Amino acid sequence: MQHLNHTEQRVLTAIDEAGLVETLARLVSIPSLDGTAAENEAQEVVADLLAAQGMTVDRWEIDLPALYAHPVCSWEVPRERGLGVVGILGADRGGRSLILNGHVDFVPAGDPRYWRSDPWQATVIDGRVYGRGALDMKGGLCCAIFAARAI
Repeated sequence: MQHLNHTEQRVLTAIDEAGLVETLARLVSIPSLDGTAAENEAQEVVADLLAAQGMTVDRWEIDLPALYAHPVCSWEVPRERGLGVVGILGADRGGRSLILNGHVDFVPAGDPRYWRSDPWQATVIDGRVYGRGALDMKGGLCCAIFAARAI
């Protein structure tokens, strides 16, 4: 990768690519559709991932009635339970922080005839991971977490 400087190359080398793909495959296998119990299951997996990467994890139940009552609240689907998860790397160091934001919910996969493979199983084709949520946004979330740990 000639277009990367030395530091960027070192960071990429430090990323556990196999672990990242394995974690993404685990998340893709959870059909975390908007408002379902699987959405919270995926949040728990993310919380465990954050802890495994050495981060301090804060989990909390979202006060949905208070949130729904707020005048600017907008939800596509109702939820019976909402789980918030935050990971903090280097919380004991003080100073500046980096916030990584993502989500694990998504809309239905649609007509399965339009999928080349099972949308609930991660499939690697030509070095790319395919499956429902791999792009929006479980893949981005996994990449951000693994990159943060690498640096």
